Amino acid sequence: MKGRSIVLKGPHLPMEIQEHEVPDPEPGAIVLRMTMAGVCGSDLHRWRGDLATGSWPAAGVPMGHEGTGIIHALGAGVASDSLGIPLREGDRVVFSGIVPCQRCRYCLNGDQNYCPSGKGIHLRAAPGQFPYFIGTFGDYIYLSPHQPVFKAPGELADEALTPANCAFGTVMQGLLNAGLTAGQSVVFQGAGGLGLAGTGIAKTFGAHPIIAIDGQAARLQLACDFGATHTIDLHDYPTSEARIARVMEITCGDGADLVVELVGSGPLVPEGLAMLAVEGTFLEIGNYLGAKSEISTSILLRGRKMIGSMMYRPSLLPKVLEFLVRVKDTLPFHKIVSHKFPLSAATHAFHESEWSGKETSVIRSALIP
Repeated sequence: MKGRSIVLKGPHLPMEIQEHEVPDPEPGAIVLRMTMAGVCGSDLHRWRGDLATGSWPAAGVPMGHEGTGIIHALGAGVASDSLGIPLREGDRVVFSGIVPCQRCRYCLNGDQNYCPSGKGIHLRAAPGQFPYFIGTFGDYIYLSPHQPVFKAPGELADEALTPANCAFGTVMQGLLNAGLTAGQSVVFQGAGGLGLAGTGIAKTFGAHPIIAIDGQAARLQLACDFGATHTIDLHDYPTSEARIARVMEITCGDGADLVVELVGSGPLVPEGLAMLAVEGTFLEIGNYLGAKSEISTSILLRGRKMIGSMMYRPSLLPKVLEFLVRVKDTLPFHKIVSHKFPLSAATHAFHESEWSGKETSVIRSALIP
């Protein structure tokens, strides 16, 4: 039996569909049939060429790390998920988007997201090499032995589950690291998948006010549905000074207790720091591309803090699923996936999802095998 997988051979090139024989799982492994895969912001960065370092691999790069699927085949010895819940073929699951070594000091401390040799699930091997189905953009995905996997709650739609192993987990880990508590004022620089998830989490935590900043009207409108009390449209506030002044106005001159950067833009760092209240915290999540920022360190002297957070501990995923079940009737997490495309239209999905320099109605695209 054969299946398709998506490979990108270079920036802005059409997605290449490759076919391979679906392998049998080795002991401890699982083969999933993908039901939905999300187009994450980092996928767009790779497609633009933002993530390229040196020459592009001749074989290309497997695509996709976000998504959900149902069990096609269980390897010998696999009878349950990572929590001990029984698994069988046909069960829907969510899996960790990273593959850590499980042996370094970080992994042993539970911080698998900081494993120095860890890779995104889609970067475990080159295209055309075993296990062939590496990324989520395909008919199947091969989960390596001991890859954290969790049975999905039946009451959650694929649209809510798809971003769980990337956007939801990443922003929840960051907000927990930052110590978000009830009554704090929060600014989200960016209202894409992570920003919307963060807005919903902050509302549930009891944060107030919650301010979402973005340049896409559709995202800002949905941010209000997730609990944003105020939105700042980049078209209405085109300068850093104007946005800072607006945040100060909303917070009665105090500044925000927490500012979360989710875009990956260097200039947003000094802007976000200037929005902070005394003893406020700036949380960096989006800037993994190495963009440089120039700040005045004196802004930190009054107790302001800068912290970073990347991905999430795999142990957080069950809590994400529990959270999604708890708020499924009150917060529209199923709406973050706004557009769906067949796997054969992956290139079109990326063009439609592109927001840099243009307006788009896409919140987050998903590919359906």
